[in-house]
Amino acid sequence: MRVLGLNPSSKFSKNVARDLLWGCWCKGKRIAGVQFPPLPLIYVASVLKDAGHSVDVLDMQAQHTSHESLEKTITSYDVVFLISATMSYNEDAEILARLKQAKPGLFTIIFGAHPTFLPQAALAKPSVDVIVRREAEFVIRDLVDALAEGGNRWQNIKGIGYRKNNEIIINADYPYIENLDELPIPDRSFLPADIDYYNPIVKYYPWTTALSSRGCPSRCIFCTSPSYYGPIYRARSPHNVLQEALYLKGLGYKEIFYRDETFTADKARVFKICELFIEKKLNTPWICSVKASTASFEMLKIMKAAGCRYIRVGVESGVQELLNAVQKNTTLQQIRDVFDWARQLSIESHAHLMVGLPGETDETLNQTFSFIDSLRPTTVTYGIMTPYPGTEIFRRVVAANPSFGDGSQIDAASIHTNASFSNVFSALPREKLEHYVRTGYRRFYARPSYIANRLLKIRDFDEFKRLCLAGANVMSFIFGGDT
Repeated sequence: MRVLGLNPSSKFSKNVARDLLWGCWCKGKRIAGVQFPPLPLIYVASVLKDAGHSVDVLDMQAQHTSHESLEKTITSYDVVFLISATMSYNEDAEILARLKQAKPGLFTIIFGAHPTFLPQAALAKPSVDVIVRREAEFVIRDLVDALAEGGNRWQNIKGIGYRKNNEIIINADYPYIENLDELPIPDRSFLPADIDYYNPIVKYYPWTTALSSRGCPSRCIFCTSPSYYGPIYRARSPHNVLQEALYLKGLGYKEIFYRDETFTADKARVFKICELFIEKKLNTPWICSVKASTASFEMLKIMKAAGCRYIRVGVESGVQELLNAVQKNTTLQQIRDVFDWARQLSIESHAHLMVGLPGETDETLNQTFSFIDSLRPTTVTYGIMTPYPGTEIFRRVVAANPSFGDGSQIDAASIHTNASFSNVFSALPREKLEHYVRTGYRRFYARPSYIANRLLKIRDFDEFKRLCLAGANVMSFIFGGDT
């Protein structure tokens, strides 16, 4: 059987990020046109390849593949799989319907957050043959193995849902992968050749992403990760992380972007990884996400020595009461410390903010804007708090507004820029929340001093071009209303 991993394009945006467990977490000019390689697809494809299957990956976004071209290509395949989320699910199901018309008998598989938490709603789409819940690698391997044998054994695979005689059947869960070292290092040859994914915070090209852990020990009420990846934080061993980093360096990658929810969750592991990077003279710059409550000056210092160039911090709000309301388990002082330490160590920093948290008011947002001014991060993003399936905030919204249904009305056109049922957890009307997102961007990025400072730090013409593109995207979002 021939299998295709598909990263679909979207009619709503040229760049829809599908690299994390959500399957579609953001898009457009608000994130400066950021692109990410489809790492979840590469993981599944690598497992299938190791199992002896013929598999390819097609990134429609990066390769600018038309639907007409895809419909011709799909005739060579027996199975197609893709990762999807609530905000992309309707569009993804439409694409699969077109592919089934082009190739009758095509077997379609979707994994990701939406089918994990809302399998019944996901299987209401007739173009979806099977949904995979939670971690997909070994489930899809076992499923394709069974499909290749013929017969109906595939219907017994754990972790899937399907329709039979107009009845939706949801099988028992597939166990979580306890030892992540059992997964192969993702085979980057599945990525399109000679395509550099655009990312304005990446400095050294070519670059790639990697994942060294799954899950998060925190329990923020807006985050899908604990429900998706399970209650226990799991991580690859430091030596396994080193092995991949050396492999990527050997392939010619000059920067690694670790996409862990919280790279710094395990202090001892972080120190060991950094010690190995230093001992083996990796000398490859890298980026990661840091939770302020897990970091220390000593940790950031050894991370810097091991090549960490940029950290991303989920600040969310500059008001302690709002952080408490979403169970962030972080203090404002811890956040201040992380950004202060980063500046002292010449590590660049990104602050992620949410607008419309429970209890949000005009006053709290102005406090947040002032707090960000005091942190002096390198970059920021603001987004409206979105109720994802699998989170406590989603359950609250559905309980108060049953018409919210499966949440798929939040599509890729509106995610994080349009408020959806925010009245359940915020006193501010949606118009104000949508206004405040752009206000936060304008207040931070439109400062002449900020623009001048970024321009002065440019080291070559390629970086200048990338910065100009990012700036053009952000300014178009701020002043033109483009998303």
